[in-house]
Amino acid sequence: MEITWKISEISAENGLITHAKYFVTATEDDKKVETEGNWWFQNPEIKVPFEQVTEQMVASWIEAETMKDGINIITSRLQEQLKSLEKQAVIPPWMPQVFTPNI
Repeated sequence: MEITWKISEISAENGLITHAKYFVTATEDDKKVETEGNWWFQNPEIKVPFEQVTEQMVASWIEAETMKDGINIITSRLQEQLKSLEKQAVIPPWMPQVFTPNI
């Protein structure tokens, strides 16, 4: 599975990044699932001057804060969706698309 993060927006106060809007894509073979969201950093602090912050840094900060019990909650959900696609029959795009999570 390949995970691609894009940061589409950030909010900052005095050089301190407090919020980021993200878009994440997971691909495997010919299957692809996506998600997007907003993340407000729990305890933001300036570790790198604002001018030196990269998109990859912001994505890694979100990844670090979305870890629970050693599992990233965002990427694990994408992985579950990819596995669900393997089990589903092909549905024509004009029919209602339904995602059923494994619970």
